[in-house]
Amino acid sequence: MLRKLLFVLFLLLLVVAGLYLFRTSILRSFATGLIEEDSLQRTEALFILSGGGYDRGNEAVRVFNAGYVSKIICTGGNSVMELCALDIDTLESYMTASNLRQHGVPDSCVEVIRNGTSTREEAKIILDYCLRNKLQKVMVLSSRLHTHRVNKVFRKKMEEAGIALVVHGAPSSGFKELEWWKDENGMIAVNNEWLKTVYYWWKY
Repeated sequence: MLRKLLFVLFLLLLVVAGLYLFRTSILRSFATGLIEEDSLQRTEALFILSGGGYDRGNEAVRVFNAGYVSKIICTGGNSVMELCALDIDTLESYMTASNLRQHGVPDSCVEVIRNGTSTREEAKIILDYCLRNKLQKVMVLSSRLHTHRVNKVFRKKMEEAGIALVVHGAPSSGFKELEWWKDENGMIAVNNEWLKTVYYWWKY
């Protein structure tokens, strides 16, 4: 009996030691499992999903200036609740568009779609837009940690409609995705995205 107990304790120690030695790789895998990006390619239009208008807008400006797109569409019907404290009532899509214009993207290259409160809603809105405007290849930009779920929601429907999809992620300005556990914002972001990923898998 004592030998069995000692053997179990030895195995537990090995497990704990292994978790400690490989802790960085294990923790990093929680982020890499959420990141699924394509290489940047020239597309007919770039859609920025709602939320994170600062980081996503900044990355869209970089992609625009690099010549990969000449048209940017900002989606989203959610209000920016934090700005209500300043008595500013605006939508996430407008805030993202404002960021683009402040960085020199011409008004003629920016369009706002004031609808979409979830990734699934935005996928339908963007697909309908592409079909109406006969677009054949588009880029969808979101946060890096959101790109796996974007692929799951968007890709099949877009490809069934004959539309090539490029998914691109904007890096966070508040934390490093591959070192997310070192920052509270990173911990919240990874936790929230995994919860949403499981929810989408369960419901859809």
